[in-house]
Amino acid sequence: MIRMILTIVSVVFIGSTPFVYAAETALKNESLEKTIKGAIADLIEDNAAFAAWTPDEHFQSFQDIQNPRVTMVMCSDSRVQVDNFSQGAENDIFVARNIGNQFSTTQGSIEYGVNSLKTPVLIFVGHSHCGAIKAARGDLNQIAPAIRKELLTMDVKAAPDENQAVALNVHNQVEKALADFKEKVESKKVAIIGAIYDFRNDYGYGNGQLIIINLNGEKDPKKITNSHYFDGLDHVKVGI
Repeated sequence: MIRMILTIVSVVFIGSTPFVYAAETALKNESLEKTIKGAIADLIEDNAAFAAWTPDEHFQSFQDIQNPRVTMVMCSDSRVQVDNFSQGAENDIFVARNIGNQFSTTQGSIEYGVNSLKTPVLIFVGHSHCGAIKAARGDLNQIAPAIRKELLTMDVKAAPDENQAVALNVHNQVEKALADFKEKVESKKVAIIGAIYDFRNDYGYGNGQLIIINLNGEKDPKKITNSHYFDGLDHVKVGI
């Protein structure tokens, strides 16, 4: 009798398993659909609000031409946005984004910003807790081919830890850019800056700080601070 009851219970549980999985899948799909619809709605509504609040005059100065002062190379990480560094990025910052804020994987966009748009400032912005840095220091064979292709251009395994690897990567990108824009830097037509955006206070300056670690290849914090480019700046953070 006991054996019969156990058999019936087992059949009930085994038979109900597909229904449990189906219910879980339906809930996940419903949740994902809500997320997608919510993200789309936010994009549309936020843009509609921007268009409604912004007068037509705002767009007139750059309807036919852009005049940015800065070419900014940023990691694609969603926690790092232009608004973190500028209260007026529109028509002022030409942005190139990729995995690991690299030069080589976005070289065309960078050259367009510096050579065609003639931005006098080129800045590479690395950031704390960078997933690209962590991945590049690990086993690349476990990563999808397209992503691995971009990570292969990063050389950060020599750094003792991730924080230092973020800095090393920034220095590497500045070095590559210097080779490309050597004449412009020497003639002082372009300044190339390497920086880290620290939203975790990993480097001790506080959450959300932009830290300058390289200026035209110079890494010494004292020499960077003494550059005329930083004259009169009270809030500049230099060196790690």
